[in-house]
Amino acid sequence: MREHIHRAFHPVSARRLQRQLETDPSWGELRRKYPRGIKEVHRFGDTNFWIKRNVERAQDLSLDRGRRRHILDLGCGPGFFLYVSEKLGHTGVGLDIDEQAIFRDTLRLLKVKRVVHCIQPHFHLPAPEKKFDLITSYLTCFHRLERLRDGNWRTWSAAEWQFLIDDVRAHQLAEGGMLLLEFHPQKNGELYPADVRELFLKNRARIFRSKVFLK
Repeated sequence: MREHIHRAFHPVSARRLQRQLETDPSWGELRRKYPRGIKEVHRFGDTNFWIKRNVERAQDLSLDRGRRRHILDLGCGPGFFLYVSEKLGHTGVGLDIDEQAIFRDTLRLLKVKRVVHCIQPHFHLPAPEKKFDLITSYLTCFHRLERLRDGNWRTWSAAEWQFLIDDVRAHQLAEGGMLLLEFHPQKNGELYPADVRELFLKNRARIFRSKVFLK
């Protein structure tokens, strides 16, 4: 309710941002390159859906008001969150692996900067030129290690999460900065194991639905 009230009193026109994008005929070319029969286009060529969704994400983080922030988006995918954030006056860079051709195309059209990097347990993230005020990871999946027979995933242990948290706090986050992790539910409905939840709480996390906020 608080999120909906905030959006109502601080409106941001997702439709205006989407119309600005669609003045570039390259978006039509992208959809022809990845026709609707290909799974990715429904997910990543749909500017109306992704701009609206990421405007809501930005508003929930109060990026539509207040001080300007430098943002790192882990697993940035096609880059829509950073695009919206930059339109709201922030700066940022994405970090992701380079496997999806459509991501390369959307990042180029959105003019979003990406660092190609695979996040692995017990390995440091790339050293930034400038520390970040906000680090986001929407629909986190870098912690998935292997698919199990029941359709669920074997994921990072609590120790592996602690390494990432320590690394982010020591080398990535500026003073007063925040890390946001948003998780997919597994097939069994679990977001993360009970010991990982306890680890987040031990690190003074605020947990709200599928989101974990850490400072």
